[in-house]
Amino acid sequence: MDLLFFALALAFLILIHELGHFLAAKALGIEIEEFGIGFPPRVARLFEWRGTVFTLNLIPLGGFVRAKGEGNPEQPDALAQAPPLRRAVVVLAGPLMNFLVAALIYFLIYGATGKPHSQAVLVWWVEPNSPAQAAGLRPGDLIVAAQGQPVTRAEALQQVVRATPPGQPVRLTVRRGDQTLQLAVQPRIQPPPGQGPMGIRIIDYGWQPVPLSERLRLAWQGLWAHTWALVRLPWQMLQAWLVPAAEPPPGEVMGFRGMYNSFQLAFAVDQAAPAPVPIYSLSLLASLSLSLAVLNMLPIPALDGSRLVLALGEWLFRRRLPWRVEVALMLMGFVLLLALMVLINLREWV
Repeated sequence: MDLLFFALALAFLILIHELGHFLAAKALGIEIEEFGIGFPPRVARLFEWRGTVFTLNLIPLGGFVRAKGEGNPEQPDALAQAPPLRRAVVVLAGPLMNFLVAALIYFLIYGATGKPHSQAVLVWWVEPNSPAQAAGLRPGDLIVAAQGQPVTRAEALQQVVRATPPGQPVRLTVRRGDQTLQLAVQPRIQPPPGQGPMGIRIIDYGWQPVPLSERLRLAWQGLWAHTWALVRLPWQMLQAWLVPAAEPPPGEVMGFRGMYNSFQLAFAVDQAAPAPVPIYSLSLLASLSLSLAVLNMLPIPALDGSRLVLALGEWLFRRRLPWRVEVALMLMGFVLLLALMVLINLREWV
């Protein structure tokens, strides 16, 4: 069920992206010959609307929009014949739709929950073969006390663990659904790199009611911070690659397996620590939608960003690259991106 939901979520975000291109093209009088649900080969022709054939295709991982004149740009009403600013609007509409989906998710989350106000510590991840796993901690557990002291923030729990004498266990009061458990975790003196003494990843958990205007402000603030972090991430990753002494980037590039594992974990946490809405699953969906928007705006051939650069360059300099040069650039970019995608996904299985 988790795998089906993940596949549907990914397909939905790609379809929304293509829908943005489609609606903008239609509004500007640019003909779209086909709107494909899924990727070819074609399974069925569904219906036709205003000159566009809607089709169902075999590979259910997204969709595509085929504009008039893709094989022959000299056709009237072809996308290639549209003025550069109109082409720029069509290009921008896809990432904009993904941004709007993320915005709606943020407003839904904050509208349903309110202002973050930590009341417990949520166990987000338990490392395999760690003291936490041996003690019986699970993702989704809520830690409400440590060594008999109430803890409402992750930082407070970390302070209790650091203050515990070496060799002594940390006694935790854990809320798991309707149960309250008493667990003892023996922290490691020298944990493996990237892991803490107990082997868990924790975050603050809890909210408090606030007026609707405050919820909207917090949603917009969170959306903007997330977007800006994603915009900066490619540069931070490049900097870390070029300068070994540079600070490691705050995120990483994931393939399908990594994304699925993240969604699977979020589903489990949402079920174990229920809230008015499935916060962590929705947050990952918003993150994926924003990632699609930001990634597509990179000026790399075959992505929307490169098409935007070409359109704006034509508008500024009143000259356009030969059509065959544009096609060659897009083809080379597509091959490189496909190779990169294969490498990223293979890395997760090796």
